[in-house]
Amino acid sequence: MKVIASIVLALILAGCASTQSIQFSPSQDYAVSVRAELFDAVRIDNNDITLFNEGKALGFIRVEPVPADAPPTSEFLSTLKSASESDTVQTKTLEVSPGFNGFSAKVGDYQTGYLINEQDPDVILILSFPEGTFEEVTDTISSGI
Repeated sequence: MKVIASIVLALILAGCASTQSIQFSPSQDYAVSVRAELFDAVRIDNNDITLFNEGKALGFIRVEPVPADAPPTSEFLSTLKSASESDTVQTKTLEVSPGFNGFSAKVGDYQTGYLINEQDPDVILILSFPEGTFEEVTDTISSGI
């Protein structure tokens, strides 16, 4: 009986330890998942989702229209990347899901990513999170729901 009780307790604790992610889709072109344990509140504005933990902003997920007169996607992203670079800002090309192009800019402990979905280059996804969380979040980028 003790063995069965131990197995049941182990299964319950294993279930409690699982990390569940919440998917956010700020537009039909983008979806991003964030582990639920990282935040305890969400503020949603028109095109902006801000995640909070204990009253402090953890990061944001935002979509913005690409200006109608902007150059082609690769040139537009290259221009943004060049404009972001400085002595205190490190940029790098992002390797994310197929069909998405972009880069990130690191300032202090935060990284901000700028990504465009090749299927709809009229909208850019901008997201910013602490460095370790940023990589975890960008690994989940997909087309929206």
